[in-house]
Amino acid sequence: MAEVVLQESPAAVIPPPVAVASPAEELGLLVGWASALFYWAESGENPAVRTYWDAVHYVATSLSVGYANIFPVTAVGKAIGAVVMMVGPALSARALETAPRAEEATDMTPIVERLDAILAELRRR
Repeated sequence: MAEVVLQESPAAVIPPPVAVASPAEELGLLVGWASALFYWAESGENPAVRTYWDAVHYVATSLSVGYANIFPVTAVGKAIGAVVMMVGPALSARALETAPRAEEATDMTPIVERLDAILAELRRR
């Protein structure tokens, strides 16, 4: 009986994912597009939204503190506000987080040893 040798085809090799945008770029895209959509939805309907910068003000304050002195009056504006308030803080956190430095890394060995000792004591009882 002949031995069958399977070889990987080049199409079967999947490359690793490539980052499309950094977290700061993602946050900028959210603010820019949400502001444009909010302006499109609210201008002409909402007297507080007269310029694109009014929409930027609404989106920026909504994603940071969840409150602005501009309130959406259209259903689309309210939906945009809801998405910004749900997604914005997570994107802001990702954009502002920093990688831990090597000198800040803590050795967990003493903590693990202490917990193991506590567990051994509890098992003896």
